[in-house]
Amino acid sequence: MRSWFALAALLLPLPSLAGPQDPWTVDPKASALSFSVAQVGSIVSGRFPTWTGDIVLDPGSLATARIDIKIDTRPVSANNRDVDSLMKGPNFLDVQKFPEARFVATSISGSGDRYEARGKLTLRGVTRDVVLPFTLAIVDDPAAPGRQRGTARGRLIIKRLDYGVGQNEWAATGQVANEVTIDLNVVAGRAK
Repeated sequence: MRSWFALAALLLPLPSLAGPQDPWTVDPKASALSFSVAQVGSIVSGRFPTWTGDIVLDPGSLATARIDIKIDTRPVSANNRDVDSLMKGPNFLDVQKFPEARFVATSISGSGDRYEARGKLTLRGVTRDVVLPFTLAIVDDPAAPGRQRGTARGRLIIKRLDYGVGQNEWAATGQVANEVTIDLNVVAGRAK
C-alpha cells in the first residue's frame, strides 16, 4: 500500500517554481525611468513615462539572465513646455527621427543585493558600452500569493555629447552640463 502512495505522489503534478528562464512582468505604475542634468546652475529633472522591459533574471543563474529595456523617447517630459520642446527637437533627442532608445545587457554579475549589468545603450542612433550598477530585492508578493515581487534600482551616468545629444550651439557645456544622471526603478512580478 505504501508503494502505491509513493507512486501516486510521483505522478501528481508539482507546483511550478520560478526558473532561470521565467520572465518578469514590469509593473509600469510602480516603476520609473527618470533623468537629471545641470542647466545654468540648476538641476533639470524629467522622465521617460513610456518604456518596456524584457527581463529574465534569476540571481542563481546569472549566465542565462537577459535585460532589454526599450524606451519611447517621444513623450519625454521635464514638466516645462519650453524644455520639453527643446529636448524633443533636432538639437537634442530628435524624437521624430529617433523615437526609441534602448539598453541591452550583454552580461550580469553580482550577488546578494548588488549587481552590475554590462551592456549597450543606444540613444539618438548612437550605441555605446555602459555599466549599470543596481540593487535587487526579491520577496514573496503579499498581494498575490504564489508570486514574487522584484525591485531593482540603478543609476547610470552618461555623457550626452557621446551620443550626439546637443547639436550646434548646444554642443557646448556652458548652459547644459555634459553629464546626465539616469535613474531606473523597476518593480516587476513573476510566478513563484
